[in-house]
Amino acid sequence: MRAVRTAAALACATIVAGAGLAAADSITVTPGSPRPGQQVHISVPGCATGSSAHVAVSPAFTTNVTLYGKADTGDADPTIRQELRPGTYPVTAYCGADTVQGTISVAAGTDPSGDHGGGTNNWLLIVVFVVVAGVVAAFVFGRRGRRVS
Repeated sequence: MRAVRTAAALACATIVAGAGLAAADSITVTPGSPRPGQQVHISVPGCATGSSAHVAVSPAFTTNVTLYGKADTGDADPTIRQELRPGTYPVTAYCGADTVQGTISVAAGTDPSGDHGGGTNNWLLIVVFVVVAGVVAAFVFGRRGRRVS
């Protein structure tokens, strides 16, 4: 039984390590699903600054962006085009002689702040708080009224 558990753990670790290596060869976009007009951060592995400018291009960006180096990674902070429709768009980074491919998934909406509804969530939070406070008060005051004989 111990051998089976060890083999399973080794297999899981190999799969996770392999997945991590595969993901490291692609462009990372943060946040994962930006909205039109929002600024994002891209990170390109193996694309630190070199003798020539390293550039990332995408039809989703307002303009091509120059990557600045951070260790072995090229980074940039492009803005998503305001008029862009939701969907997945290619991102290509040119790093000297190398080219790195990735994608960016743009979500619907034009509000980059992520606030959709102007306070509806706060209203709901207040209602939940009042209900919970009422239940706690009923429990506390209900316990005080009982006498132990």
